[in-house]
Amino acid sequence: MLKEPILKSKLPLLGIIEAGFATPAEENNLDQISIDDWLIKDRSASFMLKVRSNSMQNAGICIGDYLIVERTNEARPGNIVIVDKDGSWTMKYFRKDSEGYYLESPDNDVLLRDEISISAVVKGVIRKY
Repeated sequence: MLKEPILKSKLPLLGIIEAGFATPAEENNLDQISIDDWLIKDRSASFMLKVRSNSMQNAGICIGDYLIVERTNEARPGNIVIVDKDGSWTMKYFRKDSEGYYLESPDNDVLLRDEISISAVVKGVIRKY
């Protein structure tokens, strides 16, 4: 069980930014966002993992990123999950089709259709530039 909060920041939401064409630069204090409240539903079940491979790069998860994950054995199709496969953790998409549940890589390779042991669900990604 975690003794200290994973995150403890409240940051001001000052506006909205375009990724394409420029918009007028206006600074408005729209809200205060608690990163904890936004990303962490169950603090006692939450922890962080550091990513060390590019296997989920097409999902926007890169080497060096930190994941905020929540310990659970339940997931919805489309979630990115942490699973125990032969005593090791791996991260993949959780999917469902007419044949049942399975894990899939971002390259659409079906990796596992037999018993799936979900350990956690990814709730957020943190990347420092």
